[in-house]
Amino acid sequence: MKRSIYLAGLTALGLIATMVTFEARQDRASLTVHEIADNLYMLANAPSVEGMGGGGNTAIFVTDGGVTLVDTKIKGYGQDILAAVRELTDKPVTTIINTHTHWDHSGSNPEFPDSVNFVAHENTRGHMASQDCDDGAGFQGGSIKNCESFTGANVTYLPKTTFSDTLTLFSGADQIDLYYFGRGHTDGDIFVVFRAARVMHSGDMFARRGLPFLDVPNSNGSAVEFGETLKRAISGISNVDTVIPGHNPIPLPWNDFVKYEGFYNDLVMKAQQGKAAGRSVDDVVSSYRVPSEYSNYAAPEDRVRATVQYLFDGQ
Repeated sequence: MKRSIYLAGLTALGLIATMVTFEARQDRASLTVHEIADNLYMLANAPSVEGMGGGGNTAIFVTDGGVTLVDTKIKGYGQDILAAVRELTDKPVTTIINTHTHWDHSGSNPEFPDSVNFVAHENTRGHMASQDCDDGAGFQGGSIKNCESFTGANVTYLPKTTFSDTLTLFSGADQIDLYYFGRGHTDGDIFVVFRAARVMHSGDMFARRGLPFLDVPNSNGSAVEFGETLKRAISGISNVDTVIPGHNPIPLPWNDFVKYEGFYNDLVMKAQQGKAAGRSVDDVVSSYRVPSEYSNYAAPEDRVRATVQYLFDGQ
């Protein structure tokens, strides 16, 4: 496997990260490993990759007892993730945490040994195990529908460990704290905190600096509750400096996550005010402008419209 190693100064984070770009197997998007802290890495799409690429960002955490992953990208990337792990350690993957249901964060789960302890929120497991589940693959033209990855013999890859509000895995320098604060992108999104490293994986509750995709129809997400869930996360999680976003190609500082809450809830406020004044969805969408303090946060018209419509509908 070819790779190029270089130092990238992430001045916004106040740290220097080692980045390793992997040429993934043929027909796979290249992946980049960012060293965020001792034994903690972020496996992302290489900066040159546009669009969905290999899916969501994977965290690789090397513990005393083995390797813990957070999210496994889309179907077919299991071997690429394992190749990246082998560049870092000889320890086996023992634990996989899924931040939520969607195919681009759990698609490669069945490509790991079935001895792995899969961990997720109880609602996420419920979706994965449901006969009526749609894991979001259809939204992106994917071929996996109704959570087929977890049916038949693959039921062994359903989460074995679930929780409702909080869960702590391991201890000491290996401690990982999991939090659930309510509905948002789906009804099972969790925040994963690597306590000693002061790093949080936010999944798609903070995918990037931009309005979220809200899976209201299939995974019980909520535009109305998304902003409140962000507020609870900010007040309920302490001592975090760096965030691994769901899809952003580089890690981001905690303050960007705090600003994200203000950015999102500004649109909520404008939608609520518009509805109260008797204005239409079209009126609110056409008049919306990103406030100057959030000028580096993207608000494509389709995302604005979808969010405002859900807010008008009380969803």
